[in-house]
Amino acid sequence: MGNLDISACKERFSLAYVEALAYAAGYAVTIVHVDHFGVDLELRDRALRVDVQMKCTNESEAKSDHIAYPLDTRTYNLLSDPGRNVPAYLFVVEVPSLKTDWVSCSTDGLHLRRCGYYASMSALPPTSNKATRSVKVARANRLTVASLDQLMRQARGGL
Repeated sequence: MGNLDISACKERFSLAYVEALAYAAGYAVTIVHVDHFGVDLELRDRALRVDVQMKCTNESEAKSDHIAYPLDTRTYNLLSDPGRNVPAYLFVVEVPSLKTDWVSCSTDGLHLRRCGYYASMSALPPTSNKATRSVKVARANRLTVASLDQLMRQARGGL
């Protein structure tokens, strides 16, 4: 196995996970290579855009109904800014603790493990915390082709 840093592996794996879902749903993905405004990727459909901050974490032993993700204050405030004119989401992909368990290949297909979830950042109040602000990401908000399509329809105004 290669020697790439685990955080870099998690970052790229989470992007690939969402890209696979987005393209299956028929949406374009633009990876933002320099994160100036708290956005790692944009989901697009013609003139419509949704901003996404991507995170990847090891799956927890204790399964609660949500993931409490500690988002840095700067990014939190950029994504929850009430002056935004584009919806913003936090996507969190959970992976097994062993990197060798993230992907399996067989004649049935390519399987990415484990699961992705989303939280809307657009309606959250700003924070004055110094370092991080915990964001509750409900496990009920699972990232799927259908849920990405629903997020895009909502951004379009429900049309």
